Amino acid sequence: MNYVNSNVGYRRRSRRSRVRKRRVFAVAALFALIVVSVLVTHAHAGSRRLASGVVPEARSVAFPEERTRASNLRFSWSNGERDALARALHGAFAPALTGARGWSVAVIDAGGRTVYDDRADRAVAPASVQKLVVAATALDVLGPAYRYQTLFAGRNAVGDDGSLDGNLWLVGSGDPSLSSDDLRNGVGMLARAGLRRVAGGVAVDDTALSGPGLNPHWGTDDDGQDYAAPTSAISLDGDTVETTQDVGGVEQRFWTPMQDVARYVAGRLNGMLVARGIPLAMPPTIAAAPLDSVVLWDHRSAPLRTLESHMLFVSDNHYAEQLLRTVGERAAGDGDDAAGIAAERRFLESRGIPAPGLHLYDGSGLSPQNRIAAATVARLLADREPELYGLLPLGGRQGTLEGYDFTTALGRVRAKSGHLSDVCALAGYVTTHRHGRVAFAFLIDGSPGDPDTAIVEAVDRVAAF
Repeated sequence: MNYVNSNVGYRRRSRRSRVRKRRVFAVAALFALIVVSVLVTHAHAGSRRLASGVVPEARSVAFPEERTRASNLRFSWSNGERDALARALHGAFAPALTGARGWSVAVIDAGGRTVYDDRADRAVAPASVQKLVVAATALDVLGPAYRYQTLFAGRNAVGDDGSLDGNLWLVGSGDPSLSSDDLRNGVGMLARAGLRRVAGGVAVDDTALSGPGLNPHWGTDDDGQDYAAPTSAISLDGDTVETTQDVGGVEQRFWTPMQDVARYVAGRLNGMLVARGIPLAMPPTIAAAPLDSVVLWDHRSAPLRTLESHMLFVSDNHYAEQLLRTVGERAAGDGDDAAGIAAERRFLESRGIPAPGLHLYDGSGLSPQNRIAAATVARLLADREPELYGLLPLGGRQGTLEGYDFTTALGRVRAKSGHLSDVCALAGYVTTHRHGRVAFAFLIDGSPGDPDTAIVEAVDRVAAF
């Protein structure tokens, strides 16, 4: 909000400010006297206790996890401590690993040294923990300040009479956060800028990304689910459509994936223009915009770090899939899954991160065919801690980790969870009591027990060291 610099107003505010300052100074002086008195009293009391040979009881002060300097210290682990950690984690995992199809577990300290390893080089299904790979790769390839752009464009600018020759193109770049409200605001901007009619029609340009809308490696039981939405360069509303159904006499809302994203969006935009009183001469189409088009509206997404924080907090599959193809387009000029996965592999290799048995088929981890080792995930976390740590939800308090019943680790862990029908995983960071912050990856497949409880118990035990 802009304020007018009024001298009269300034003098009034200045007088009020001086009065407030005098009051604040008086209160502060009184408070200082009280503090000094208390400190002197405590100092004398402490001296008396120490002089008598009684050591004052140590008290721990609870600070937010991010403020603890100990989280950044790199304290080494003795062989005895490693053995003790191994026994503690073996006991925590035993109920879940007995009869499990497979598992991969790793703990790595801040210096990149392995503290605990149980089949850490065995690649297993990671579920949504896999989103950490696309998040780190996108930050490297695109940069944390990267913003998606969605454009309205025309062959020429809007004429003096309010008409636009030819089509009104909607050009997408893959923004997973684009909403109907964003498009509606864009139409409003065009109307306020003088657009009154379109000589052609709406034309959607979805050429920035390629590949099938739905990943062929996803399970058939995911068909029609809102978490398995298609991927498109002109993504809108998460590529889902809201519907209502009568369930037992109660009307409930559901979100279902779009069937043909580009055509749906073209029709939606056409309706917005008509509702705004801007007629079009032609029906909506799908077509690439001319290279010499004139930009009429430029909508930019939030920065990549903000988008990734949303993706990791709520485990948004759609964001991950859009990011994967965007990375492929930027790194290799091909906006498909194969190019994105190749970019992920190159990124891991460039950082010296081992990838034994790595097989990736998507960005979200939704495919049951994905395979990744705990050593890969944990070392990725340790290597990219400055970039990833703040993007993860706080265990027991935020996002998908809100319902996790941590005890020792409560407020000391940030992590990404992962679940499929028979996969349970958690990977992130936990601040230990004596060894600073460590990275961990706990991946369990096909457990007949309660792997979630076992993983929470394991994280609590790591935090206790």
